[in-house]
Amino acid sequence: MQFDKEKWNYQTDPAFPPDYRNRMVNDLTQHHQLVGLHYPQLIQLLDQPSFIDSAAVSYELDVDYGRDIDPVYIKNLNFYLSKDSIVTSFKIEEWRK
Repeated sequence: MQFDKEKWNYQTDPAFPPDYRNRMVNDLTQHHQLVGLHYPQLIQLLDQPSFIDSAAVSYELDVDYGRDIDPVYIKNLNFYLSKDSIVTSFKIEEWRK
């Protein structure tokens, strides 16, 4: 699915990541220049991240809670930042319980 900022942030349930992210991530990472963006440019493109710390920002792509209150599967798009808040790399990471 082609990246669209409005759909990237469209969310029907606040407990889950926005609905279209997982389907758009390949287009976003393959057809948009992400490395080299300054943090404010990244926020302008994707809006606020799901998680942030001093060296990285993360956008949730998919979460599965199974039959528990704790997730059993998480898929994130993580951006790694330089000390000057410039995107140096990104990676799609998955975790399973």
